[in-house]
Amino acid sequence: MMDFLNSFKSLIKVEQIHTDNNIFKLHYKFTVIMLIVFSILLTSKQYFGDPIDCEVKAKHSEVIETYCWIYGTFTIKKTLKENILSGLGPDPRLLSDTLQDSSDEIITQKYYQWVCIVFCFQALLFYIPRYLWKNWEGGRLRLLAKDLGGPLIPNCWNKEAKERLVNYVLSGNYSHNLYALRFAFCELLNFINVVCQIMFMDWFLSGQFTSYGIALALYNGENPMTRVFPKVTKCTYYNYGPSGGVQRDDALCVLPLNIVNEKLFLILWVWFLVLAIISFYEMIYRVIVILSPKVRMYLLMAHTKFLSRKNANVITSKVSFGDYFFLYQLGKNLNPLIYKDFLVSIATVLKSKSTLPYDLEVTMPV
Repeated sequence: MMDFLNSFKSLIKVEQIHTDNNIFKLHYKFTVIMLIVFSILLTSKQYFGDPIDCEVKAKHSEVIETYCWIYGTFTIKKTLKENILSGLGPDPRLLSDTLQDSSDEIITQKYYQWVCIVFCFQALLFYIPRYLWKNWEGGRLRLLAKDLGGPLIPNCWNKEAKERLVNYVLSGNYSHNLYALRFAFCELLNFINVVCQIMFMDWFLSGQFTSYGIALALYNGENPMTRVFPKVTKCTYYNYGPSGGVQRDDALCVLPLNIVNEKLFLILWVWFLVLAIISFYEMIYRVIVILSPKVRMYLLMAHTKFLSRKNANVITSKVSFGDYFFLYQLGKNLNPLIYKDFLVSIATVLKSKSTLPYDLEVTMPV
């Protein structure tokens, strides 16, 4: 299992160049790692034993156990409030002439075979926005901020390097708008993804996920964990006897993994809810920043130590949102003193209304 975890070192290593923000990282780092760990945990037989164990009097018990694992088990709805072996009892479908009259009394469990696969699939979906942004970003921040993020000012930061960097940022009006819009699109994908994941999990658990945490906090009598993740269930196996008659075997099945599933899904319920709320407010924040140059001015001042309000106002009022966003992202990777010197130089150029201060061409990835 440790060898499997080693393949995900890239997710937990500390990045030297930051191309996104902390909320973005919650989606593709924390959530992905959590889902992968959950999937590994559920597939570790050395910790929880077999995923299903059935007690049956028939000789072909292994066949029945496999059948119950593949086709699912069930509990009896009206017996869930009982303290001893809740959910068990006579199958109401066998007590009625028509199955439809009593089918609502049966709660089937057909999810447990797929939980570990679903977790891996969810991890993949949470990583897709990161994959898109990583390809669209193209490594331009790494190219520009290389060797300029250390605590000490390097020798490579000189007049020529500053001229080259200022020239690149001011080389074309609205040159970074597509860059910023792509990032905003990936943030929107993060929000849509987590909302769709909540809906998907609700479908996966037969409509019992969205209210799972609330029902658990407010329950009185019937434990939602027992209802959604029963530990002891029933399974009915039908076979043809020697004379061609139908034989029925009842099995009492224990699902050890549901002891873990009930906790894991509670963690996911809380985390998905928190992540959806955070992502929603992140989208509101992004819209406000796009529409308000004044907000961008205050953010730039808060992001840069000792940058005057006058210089911040000049920059945010004369550059596009895309250029501001790129400057803000660049500031996450530069030495604070270098970053301030760089912004002051940009403000000086903008104040003088110069088109380009230097005749230098910088080719960057699109």
